[in-house]
Amino acid sequence: MCEKMKIHIVKRMFVMNLVRLLKYMQENYGEQITNHPMAGNEVAKNFKKGAKTVFETFLLGNDYNISASIGTGGWANVPWIAVHDKEISTSVQEGVNIVYLFTNDYQGVYLSLNQGYTYVNKNYKNTKLTLGKIARFWQENLSTLKSENGFTIAPINLGREESRYTNLVKGYESCNIYSKYYDIKDLEETDNDLLSQDLLQMLTVFKELKGHLMLDDKKGIEATIDFIINNGTFNELSEKAKSEKIFEIEKKRKLVLGKEETHSRNSVVKEEKAPYITKRDYAKEAIRNTEKGLQGEYLVINYERERLMKNTITKSYADKITHVSESGDGHGYDIISYDINPDASNEVIEIYIEVKTTTGNRDAPFYLSDNELNVARIKGELYKIYRVYDYNTAPKLKIIDNLFDETLEIKPINYIVKGVNQNDNNTKNQLPKNTL
Repeated sequence: MCEKMKIHIVKRMFVMNLVRLLKYMQENYGEQITNHPMAGNEVAKNFKKGAKTVFETFLLGNDYNISASIGTGGWANVPWIAVHDKEISTSVQEGVNIVYLFTNDYQGVYLSLNQGYTYVNKNYKNTKLTLGKIARFWQENLSTLKSENGFTIAPINLGREESRYTNLVKGYESCNIYSKYYDIKDLEETDNDLLSQDLLQMLTVFKELKGHLMLDDKKGIEATIDFIINNGTFNELSEKAKSEKIFEIEKKRKLVLGKEETHSRNSVVKEEKAPYITKRDYAKEAIRNTEKGLQGEYLVINYERERLMKNTITKSYADKITHVSESGDGHGYDIISYDINPDASNEVIEIYIEVKTTTGNRDAPFYLSDNELNVARIKGELYKIYRVYDYNTAPKLKIIDNLFDETLEIKPINYIVKGVNQNDNNTKNQLPKNTL
């Protein structure tokens, strides 16, 4: 069959799936790079076009971009298709990507979780050893990274043809973290489902890895690489990544006092004298809400900074706020902030803030530990409970100035605190929903 006829048939059937695209490259690419120029080449065009259409929308959604390469200015020895997370990467040379890497004889392809090469190459002396150390860090710590069903942490081998085994090809090999190999001639049309399942597995591993990056952007990748190379542990990275991400998110949200609280002097707020009525199973709700604790603490820190900055007496204390719970939970409070002494208007005093965050409304009770309750007794009026509620919608703040007020009911469940009339409809000030 002549070349023109062959390409015409391929174009006519170019409703591609992944198996067809891989086989198309196996059958055509080697001959094209040997005998034909890349400029205007139909095989090159069809490959790039096919790569954009072979992945089902439900697999990737709107969070990922697809790119494909057969070279820049000349044929690539190893063509590839890459899945990029939009937040952290636009190129296989940066970030972490999921990449289909063809062997340089075009008879096989690896599905590879693959590191970017550029930052490591620019900033560390032995690029290959550094990439290997980073790969081992993830291989040893990611719980979803499993050597089964053909997936492996073993090195990949792209260099089947010595004449095409360039440093760039070796670089792709060095960047591998986790992979699965496919012999293209053995793939059948029915294997598209298998390829989709394998991609989902790789996405699962990728998402776990992404969850441990300092931040979901290029700088976060670079900071994570530096942390790993400087012998940081996985647990340390997990805590640091969580804190950094939450802090960045909460900086973009605001916390406001509920309307009934805004009459207070500075931040000292008195509880209303209304009985508490319960009709719901709040225990289960409160347990679910504990996951929001750290987010609420960052919201409160930002709220406190803004509050202190508004007063000329307290302005210089805005940068002195201490997030003590980051160093452990044994203090009995989360934050040390500052306020004007009610008995001396020119004097600034420390206040001790315990943050309780719930996704429910202001009626939901919250839990205190023995230690928190004891510290509240010792600190007296200097101890504040900052109740962040409606967290998932429009987070609002209620400040409990006196935990032992007669309107509050403390039960020894370890401990659950009730004290707001659920029929109080005065809390109206809200923030816009988080649009991140």
